[in-house]
Amino acid sequence: MNVRFQRTVIKSAAGGFTLVEAMLGVGVLALFVLACFSGIVFNRVASMKAKEEAIAMDFLVHYCEMIKALPFSNVANGQPINPLFNGVNGAPSVTIPASSTAVSLNTTNFETFHPDLIWLHNRNPQLQVTLTTVSVSGAPHDKQLNVKLTWDPPLGRGGRQQTQLDLLRTKDL
Repeated sequence: MNVRFQRTVIKSAAGGFTLVEAMLGVGVLALFVLACFSGIVFNRVASMKAKEEAIAMDFLVHYCEMIKALPFSNVANGQPINPLFNGVNGAPSVTIPASSTAVSLNTTNFETFHPDLIWLHNRNPQLQVTLTTVSVSGAPHDKQLNVKLTWDPPLGRGGRQQTQLDLLRTKDL
């Protein structure tokens, strides 16, 4: 006796996915969306860092250009960087710091001198200027300035951001 069993697959007109397939698809979609949002957040932080670094570098260039325009004898600690910024008659007082300790840039004097610093206001920007005089035959010949700006990182994560500029001022002949 040969009995044959025949298996018949019935397909309905309303086909669909099983629960396992649907959950797997939702999981893959969730990973993709999470990766996209992570990329967006990373891009925003990187963009903010680049913007802040550009503002800091622009400030340093502006600050050093003012010092380069000074007569050689006026490049000294505690001196204004320009006669316009000497603090007299309501003018902002922007000076070469009296020592090489860091000074805060969250003052109206510095923000008037360079208005873009307002974008760094909540990042606690600090300026540190180290002035070294090189003498030749007992007379000052060169003045080396290392101007460094530091500020807190975006999202408060990581070390302080910094950028610096070096300036060599040689005595006028």
